[in-house]
Amino acid sequence: PPVSTARHPRDRVDPNVWCDRAAVGSGHVGVSATTARKPHFLDAGATRRRYSLHMDLSVLIPTYRRPDKLRRCLESLAGQRTAARFEIIVGVDGGDGAPTSSDIPESIRSAVRVEQFPKIGYIAVRRRMLHSARGRLLLSLNDDVEAAPDLVQRHIEAHASGLRVIGGSATWKPVDSPTLFDQLVQQTNLIFFAPPSDRPPTYRDCYGLNMSVPTSLARDHGGFPDILDAYGYDDIELAYRLIWAGATLALVPDAGVVHDHRYAPSDVLRREYLLGRSAWTYAGINPDFARDLFGRDIRDRAELDHAERFLERERRDAMRLQSRFLALAETPPLPIGAAAAATLAALTDSWVLLKRYLWRQGLLAASRNEPNQWSLLT
Repeated sequence: PPVSTARHPRDRVDPNVWCDRAAVGSGHVGVSATTARKPHFLDAGATRRRYSLHMDLSVLIPTYRRPDKLRRCLESLAGQRTAARFEIIVGVDGGDGAPTSSDIPESIRSAVRVEQFPKIGYIAVRRRMLHSARGRLLLSLNDDVEAAPDLVQRHIEAHASGLRVIGGSATWKPVDSPTLFDQLVQQTNLIFFAPPSDRPPTYRDCYGLNMSVPTSLARDHGGFPDILDAYGYDDIELAYRLIWAGATLALVPDAGVVHDHRYAPSDVLRREYLLGRSAWTYAGINPDFARDLFGRDIRDRAELDHAERFLERERRDAMRLQSRFLALAETPPLPIGAAAAATLAALTDSWVLLKRYLWRQGLLAASRNEPNQWSLLT
């Protein structure tokens, strides 16, 4: 399949040495590959064990109370056109919602393994499923995607050219009776950024709803982050580490899924708050990744002081934007055309202030060790 590839220019680096992009090939002064801080979870003993990888690929699917979507996901995997040996591990986040045998298509029932965990969050579930995977390759999927018939085969073929991180493609599943907000989600970068056309891809273009990596490489370099009940950044943080361990990033458009997730405006607002909370956590466990992603040290006192002043200064405008944002769910969609595209782009730009407000609200809450108490601005 056609692919686009990229690696950061860098000197030859020992893949066992933790380093960040600022340390190698960028001319940045003050951080070296040998002194860059190593995320503490890379020392976790479970990720250092050796396993028998006797299958071609393991599909990891974390799930939480979405049985209908999980069933459709499994049905799509039952229809894969491949001779490869692959297994499917379903990780249930919480004590209920595990699929029964009747939820699993008979043709793949023997290949599906269900693992149940206490309520720990999907990132921690992914990490634990990785421990028991038996495939040479690891394919991460969300429970709300439906795989194209050749998804597994395309991912396997893409890894034939060497050590790689593979990002597959995703398209939105059309919704019934769409609103202007649905249109904004599905036709702009509100949730996911479009594949790059004017630059090489980077770790930021990898999404855990459809990405694959070599299993041994992921284990040797820490696996998914060791954090509980958090949201976001786990996919790109893993990709960041693996690329610096020597893997090449490739985006493979033909390795596709359909994403069946209808967002409400309040979902997106809460998502930004949760991303701000998670950003604080990642800046603690992997400071180099966080500096590269955000362009600054978000744990710095001056940064937190700026965030506090921003919330005080911009609250009135944020509340006004929130009201308009919520109203989009009651507004009919725009007719397809150039005018609609321009209007959607303007709407996306107009929400940036509210997005930054909520993200900084989450960042400050996490910095103060406050519980997750997100609510609409009032």
